Amino acid sequence: MIAVCIATYNQETFLTQAIESVLAQQCDEPLHIYIGDDASTDGTSAICERYAKQDERIVYIRRKENLGLVSNTIDLYCRIIADNCDFIAMLDGDDYWIDNHKLQKQLNYLCKHPECGIVHTEALEERNGQQHKLPKENIPTGDLSLRYDLRGARQTNSTVLFCTDLLNTKELRAIEAQQFPVLDYPLYGLLAHHTEFGYLPSPTAVWRRHNSVSQPQTLHTRIHYQRERLRMWKWLDKQYEGHFHFRWYKAFLWYIWQFFYILFAQIKKMLYLCSRF
Repeated sequence: MIAVCIATYNQETFLTQAIESVLAQQCDEPLHIYIGDDASTDGTSAICERYAKQDERIVYIRRKENLGLVSNTIDLYCRIIADNCDFIAMLDGDDYWIDNHKLQKQLNYLCKHPECGIVHTEALEERNGQQHKLPKENIPTGDLSLRYDLRGARQTNSTVLFCTDLLNTKELRAIEAQQFPVLDYPLYGLLAHHTEFGYLPSPTAVWRRHNSVSQPQTLHTRIHYQRERLRMWKWLDKQYEGHFHFRWYKAFLWYIWQFFYILFAQIKKMLYLCSRF
């Protein structure tokens, strides 16, 4: 059984396309679609309810209050574990799949490569309605237990499929307790210590890039986000006895650079305003 995990919040513009792309999958393995609606205030809930009534494979959970991306997703994971699903396929509510055989291809890959418990694929990036190929660099593959780089590694979340038995509730709750703004970075960092990563080079999903938790646009929010990523590094480094120390050091230097960059930008703006008087 494959569980497709969709965490969503106020994504009425995109969610229909995401769900339809899952329903179009042609796969030998049965699937269920778990949708966690994080107390949306737009038309997202109506879309979820309509699909849940039409298809019994859809498990729709409407939150009474906003939990945040991490807690919303972790609760879906715990439900999937309890339902004894064998695999979890990730799909962000604003992304969509473009290959109707995506899941089958990934299952075939895992069967041929038993050393891998997770497999991701190439994706297309969409900005302002325009799709582009992503650069083929920093693609995580193989044994990453000593070299997984959260800052440089590029696996698109909506392409990932992994074995459910790699997760355990204790580790999930430990991540949740840290209150990180995103889940994919620390989760895949942990999974890198449990299994090898597989990769398929053909694009199977479209990754929409716009202002969000993981894609902040303003300098101030970018600084805050990078500070949180630095905190993730420190936590992972502590969990795995220094295996992430070098990456934490790189992230720390990058954060310092960003801090002085925004400080310089503010000083430059002040000098410009002063020169007008």
